[in-house]
Amino acid sequence: MKRLLALALLFSLAWGKTYLIPIQGEIDPALAVFVEEALSRAEREGASGVAFLIDTPGGRVDAAIRMADRILQTPLPTLAVVQNAFSAGALIALACRQVAMLPGSEIGAALPVVAPPLGQPQAADQKVISALKGKFRAVAEARGRPVELAEAMVDPAVEVPGLSAKGEPLTLSADKAVELKVADFKAASLPEALRQAGFSPETERLEPGPRVRVARFLTSSTVAGLLLALGLLLLLIELFTPGFGVMGALGLAFLALYFAGGWLAGLSGAFELLLFFLGVALLLAEAFLFPGFGLAGALGVGSILASVYFTFGENALLVLAIAVIALGLGLLVVFRYLPRTRPARALVLESAIAEHATEEVVEVGSVGTALTDLRPGGVGRFGAKRVDVVAHRGFIPKGTAIRVVEVRGPTVLVEPLEE
Repeated sequence: MKRLLALALLFSLAWGKTYLIPIQGEIDPALAVFVEEALSRAEREGASGVAFLIDTPGGRVDAAIRMADRILQTPLPTLAVVQNAFSAGALIALACRQVAMLPGSEIGAALPVVAPPLGQPQAADQKVISALKGKFRAVAEARGRPVELAEAMVDPAVEVPGLSAKGEPLTLSADKAVELKVADFKAASLPEALRQAGFSPETERLEPGPRVRVARFLTSSTVAGLLLALGLLLLLIELFTPGFGVMGALGLAFLALYFAGGWLAGLSGAFELLLFFLGVALLLAEAFLFPGFGLAGALGVGSILASVYFTFGENALLVLAIAVIALGLGLLVVFRYLPRTRPARALVLESAIAEHATEEVVEVGSVGTALTDLRPGGVGRFGAKRVDVVAHRGFIPKGTAIRVVEVRGPTVLVEPLEE
C-alpha cells in the first residue's frame, strides 16, 4: 500500500500542474481570503503542488496567521519561493514544506510593531511579541526548522551570536538561510526552484480576482478612514439642511463602500453593521430628544467604536484616527471656507437677514412659522422676517407654528407653539 501511495504521488508530481500563488505587497485580510480560496481550488482541481511567490514587507499579523494555518493544513506539497519575506511574510514562508531563496533575497525581521497615527512606528508590547514568538516556534517545529532562529526573528531579546545583536530582530540573507536550515536551497529562478523541489514544470498562476483587489483597496487604513469620515460628514450636512438630496445620498454611498470593503474581505458582517447604525441612531436620539450629552451619546460613540474595532482589529486605531482627522478638516472647511453655502448656513446658524442687522431682532415669546424642517437647524418666519432658528429639542416639521424660547446671540431657540 505504501508503495502504491508513493507511486501515486510521483505520478501526480510528474503529470499534474503546479499552481503558483503570488503573495505580494502588504499582507491584509483580503489577501488571506485569496490564499484560502486559491488553495481550495488547487486541492479541488488536483494540483500536483503549490508554489507561493513571496515578496512582501509584511502586514497584519492576524491575516498572516490565517494564511500560515491554511498552508499547514493542506495535503498538497507546498514551496515558498522567496524574493523578500519580511515580518508576517516570514511566517508564511516557514509554513511551507520547502523554502527556496532567490538571488538577493532575505527572510526575517518579524518584530511586531504598532504605528501611532501621528508618530513613528514602535515595537509592540511584550505580550504581543510573546504571542507571535510562540506562533513562529510552533510553525518552525511543525516543519522541522530551527526553533531558536524562528524566535529570534520576532523577539529582539533573543540574541544569536554572529547573526544578530541583542535588541535587533534576526534577518537572514539567502546564503545564511540555507546554511542554517531555515531555507532548503537557493535557486537562480522560479523554474529552477520548481525543478529542485521536484515540482511539475507545468504551471498555472492564480491571481486575485476583482473582488479581492477591490477589498484590498477599500480596507486599507487610509481609504477606510476617509470613507468613514466622508460618509458621516455628508450625512451631518444633510441632517442640517431641508429635504433629502445629493449630500445624503453621497453620504450613504460612502458608508456603503466602507462596509462593502469589510464584507468583501471577510472582516465584517451583519453584527458590525448593526452596531454602527445603532451608534448613529443613539447619537441622533441624543441630538434631537435629549438635551446635552449623556448616556445615549456615550453609548452611540461606544457602538461606533466597537463596530470599527471588530472590523479592523489591530488597525482600528489607525482607521479611527484618520477618520477623526478627516472629519475635523471637513467640518473646518464647511464652517470656515463655505460660509455662504446652504449647508454651512444651516450648520453655523448664520442669520438669513444679516443684511438687515440694524432691524430689531426677534425676542423670547415671538410666535412664527417653520419655513423648513428643523433638524434641528432651519428657517422660521416671524412676521416679515426670515430668521435662522434651532429646535430646542426634537424635530419640528415644516409649517409648524413655533415660539421663541431663548435667544443666545445669533442663535434663536424655538419650540412648537402647542407646547
